[in-house]
Amino acid sequence: MSEKLKPVLIAGAGPTGMMAAIELSRFNIPVRLIEKRPEPETTSRAIGVQARTLELLEQRGLATALVELGNPGLAGCIYGDGKRIFRIDFAHIDSKYHYMLFVSQAETERILREALENAGVTIERNLKLIAFGQADRGATLTAVLQQTNGSLEQCECAYLIDAEGAHSTARGTLGLDFEGKSLAESYALGDLYIDGDLVDTDFHIFSSEHGFMGLFPMGKRRFRLIASNPLSKPAKDTAPSLGELQQIYDQRSHIPSKFRDMGWSSWFRINSRMVRRLQVGRVFLGGDTAHIHSPAGAQGMNTGMQDMINLSWKLALVMKGQAKPELLDTYNSDRVPVIHNVLGKTEALTHAIGTENTLFRSVFNHVAPWLVSMDNVQQKSTERMSQLAINYRESPLSDSTENGGNLRAGDRMPDLAVTVLNRQGPSKRSEPATIFGLLDPSSFTLFFSNIPDPAKTHSDVQKAIGPWHSLIRGYQIAASPGEGKFQEHFGSSPSIVLVRPDGYLAFTGTDKSVAKLASYCEKWLISPPSSSAKEEIAHG
Repeated sequence: MSEKLKPVLIAGAGPTGMMAAIELSRFNIPVRLIEKRPEPETTSRAIGVQARTLELLEQRGLATALVELGNPGLAGCIYGDGKRIFRIDFAHIDSKYHYMLFVSQAETERILREALENAGVTIERNLKLIAFGQADRGATLTAVLQQTNGSLEQCECAYLIDAEGAHSTARGTLGLDFEGKSLAESYALGDLYIDGDLVDTDFHIFSSEHGFMGLFPMGKRRFRLIASNPLSKPAKDTAPSLGELQQIYDQRSHIPSKFRDMGWSSWFRINSRMVRRLQVGRVFLGGDTAHIHSPAGAQGMNTGMQDMINLSWKLALVMKGQAKPELLDTYNSDRVPVIHNVLGKTEALTHAIGTENTLFRSVFNHVAPWLVSMDNVQQKSTERMSQLAINYRESPLSDSTENGGNLRAGDRMPDLAVTVLNRQGPSKRSEPATIFGLLDPSSFTLFFSNIPDPAKTHSDVQKAIGPWHSLIRGYQIAASPGEGKFQEHFGSSPSIVLVRPDGYLAFTGTDKSVAKLASYCEKWLISPPSSSAKEEIAHG
């Protein structure tokens, strides 16, 4: 790492900020992670970790510990008129994580803090961002930080990532509109234990004339309850009582259950807002700073963490002089459509399951069971909820040539069992592997399959993209025995696939697309001065 690199200042040490610090540290980018709160939060806020987030955490060695702590939710049940209307089965999720993992955000943050400690990053607490300035074409940014005793510090940094949350200093300073609305309804929330017939492998949503109620299983009979239209009027310095939450449940559910041992409760209101720009000069916004929305579908924390996984590799390569500055513009073009879609879907879901309109609920209760019983509806619903459906096909970073399979640039790279072939040809095989095991979140990964003349293709690729050899790891792969989806994704004709460090496809083509692949690399990447076309792409 160059000593000339100034640190990236990250304001806010929640899941979004910690994810940014973890990612940048992996690339040996210096960071300062500041947090105005003196201690980590202990109350449970976000509780759902989606399959796509778990896949990304797996590639960073963080998924196993989190899964061990959480409770896999296998399905979602929707109720109305005193009966179950339908059940969304997460077995349809095309991932090893075919569930929604319910785990306290406090536990998720603990796993991330441990990863930070292992990376040598310390959270600087009792320190908040109060101002910053950046010149139009300056190479750095100056921030003013304040400690709890009022003392000030001036900090020079390369970039600022604001992950402070809904009350962001940077967003206000930059004059960015937080577009959207605040919903009028009040909500009650509580973490408690439930004895009775409520199944704790599923989450449960009850729609009634009294309003919405959701219960989410966190393991060992502990549930998170969220309900609209609480019975008492929310007031400052008060919280819903166990008795009130029991009354709400009895009012809206037909399933006998008894509440006990409430650990925490609160009132809250739902905001649905987003910014349209995620970057202004050397300042980037992510997480709740950039988007807040209904908890329906458990999308918020996951979206924030994925914001940073998208941004960090781009920022790291640009800071290290390995990619062109234009790469940073794709953070906005990649993530704004995703955020907009999340807001739209969560608003629609909140309205559909929370409406008190009798006619709407009657139609919904009759049509939904028939609609959701279709396999393709189950498939699409779970893909969207699990965030596997997120893609960047319209991104400037995505470049596709037809290659016989269904993979297109911008798609999530799926995990498959594969066989890695010897670079001299298919006669010598190595041990079986998986796609996720071969992906390197610190570099691009290039996969070759169904290549008729591997030696020639390998030589052509080496000559064409040798200048960027240090940024790309290459593998020639074939389907492992019994892996039926390999041909579906890669086709049966020659295929070349380049995967970004964040696990999404950058380029797809054939053995005839080598020149186009080289043009792609030249457009976005910078070759080091010592590079030679004769240098080889790294192989695993």
